This record gives sequence, structure tokens and C-alpha cells, in this order.
Amino acid sequence: MKKLFVAFAALVSMALVACGPSKLEIQEMSANCDIFIEVRETLDDTLSLMVGNALYLNVKHVANKDLFPFPVSTRDPQEIERETATDYVNSPEDLVKYLRFTAPNMVNFGIVVGENAKNEIGFDEGKLVNELTEAFRKIDGGTLVLFHEEGGEIVSAKKIF
Repeated sequence: MKKLFVAFAALVSMALVACGPSKLEIQEMSANCDIFIEVRETLDDTLSLMVGNALYLNVKHVANKDLFPFPVSTRDPQEIERETATDYVNSPEDLVKYLRFTAPNMVNFGIVVGENAKNEIGFDEGKLVNELTEAFRKIDGGTLVLFHEEGGEIVSAKKIF
């Protein structure tokens, strides 16, 4: 009976591991992204920040309300504290235009939900992912992958399209 239980436990363990992508596959999926939308707390409570190829979407802004419009400021990765002009992204089309300034040929997107985003009262991950999916679905040939982060590392990935 014990052998049967051990065999069953091993089979269930292998099945659970086989369900999701491996750590290497997750790294490959993230390396293929042209642009990342990282949902987390930002340095400034009122702004989202565009730094390099990552848009740090302020989780406080998207909790309990619609995604659009939202304020965003582009920052130099070398001088992140240096303030720059603030733009307002008013629609999904505006978001795509704004991101095209950083990566004109972008087609592969990643949404990273930081572990601190889940702690924000009123944050609805599904609603946010649906809104971003609609914005990026209009780009032909593109891909969108949803990542989750814990402890500063990406721990899961799910291809949306």
C-alpha cells in the first residue's frame, strides 16, 4: 500500500510540474518581449514611469478604476530621479503610440504583475489584463505573455496570445 501511495504521489508531482512552463522557458519568454508593462508601486504615488523598455504602471492608479487615462513620465535609466514632463495616455491607441517611441518595431509584450500589486486594495488583475490585451491585440503578429513576480524573480508565465 505504501508503494502505491508513493507512486501516486510521484505521478501527481510530475503532472503538476508538467502543467506550467519551466524556469528556462519562462526566461526565454521574457527575453523575447520588446516591451514590459510592470504593474507595481512606483516611486511617485501619482505617476507611472517609462524607463527603458519597461512601463512601470502604478498599481494605485489602476486599483478601483479604469486604466485610462493615466499619467506617465519617461525617465532616463541613468538618472531615474530626474523629473521630466508628464504625458497622459487616454486610450488603448494612445498607449500603443506612446510605447512606439521607445520600441518602434515592438510586437512582443509582457505584463509583469509584481508581488506588491496583489496587496493593493481594489486591484483586479483580470480587469487590467483584459484592458491591456485589447490594446495589444490590434498589433498584428504580436504576442502577449502574463508574468508573475515573487522575490524579485519571474516565477510564472502564461501566454495570452
